[in-house]
Amino acid sequence: MILLTGASGKTGRAILKTLANVASVCAFVHHETSVSVAKSLGAEKVIVGDLRDEVAIRSAMQGARSVYHICPNMNPDETGIGKLVIDAARNSKVKHFVYHSVLHPQTEKMNHHWQKLQVEEMLFEAGLPFTILQPAPYMQNLLAGWKAILEDGLLRVPYSVDSKFSFIDLEDLAEAAKIVLTEPGHENATYELVGTSPLPHTEVAELFEVVLRRKVRAEKEEIHNWKSRVSGINMYTLEHLLRMFEYYNGWGLPGNPNVLRWVLKREPTSLETFIRRNMKEQDATH
Repeated sequence: MILLTGASGKTGRAILKTLANVASVCAFVHHETSVSVAKSLGAEKVIVGDLRDEVAIRSAMQGARSVYHICPNMNPDETGIGKLVIDAARNSKVKHFVYHSVLHPQTEKMNHHWQKLQVEEMLFEAGLPFTILQPAPYMQNLLAGWKAILEDGLLRVPYSVDSKFSFIDLEDLAEAAKIVLTEPGHENATYELVGTSPLPHTEVAELFEVVLRRKVRAEKEEIHNWKSRVSGINMYTLEHLLRMFEYYNGWGLPGNPNVLRWVLKREPTSLETFIRRNMKEQDATH
């Protein structure tokens, strides 16, 4: 049995769907409303609980051979949650602990990255066989602006369109997670998972142009305009998103696809292939 925490989020659902084809998965979710979704994606067992609840975590570890730990994004308690989950895994004598980190956790200017680095350090000292996965930003994140791209020909981001980013297809990440969890030889390793060479958003817009066959322009959106469009974000998340945008504005988030290419034993999905696949999926639903 593989215990998957954070199983109801975007990342968790993708990994669950891929992993359930080859292994027994126990999905740890936060709300009862997520149970049916987790089961539909192939979870053999679903546990509803809070990652801050030590009793719930200990209970979920029972019978788990491996753990894939995802903390909810930008959680102020990530280090505390990480300690609880790692301690419970060690006490349950889990054979393999895989931690879902982030590309460049060393960047102290982005607190959600820095917290993940602290959890990585805890894992080094836990005495557990571990693998740390550090994925680049998801290609799927670009779809948040899909309507504006299609209707207005604008790819808007709240930072410089010249900053360079690498991306990964969430489906490639899920396949890499499956490989790491089900094939031998990945213990005590840290993998940067990157699908593309660094690209500025000006070039990302050009790829959308090629696929959509219409003019698409990358544009920096002013922060006050961005803030006026978003809703339902708590102050902690808003503050740290703004810090992230400031960092992205200056330095982007570049990476190298060699490690992912090695793990997958194939070329990672290109951004153009991802856009074409998404277009087909959109056409199929209309």
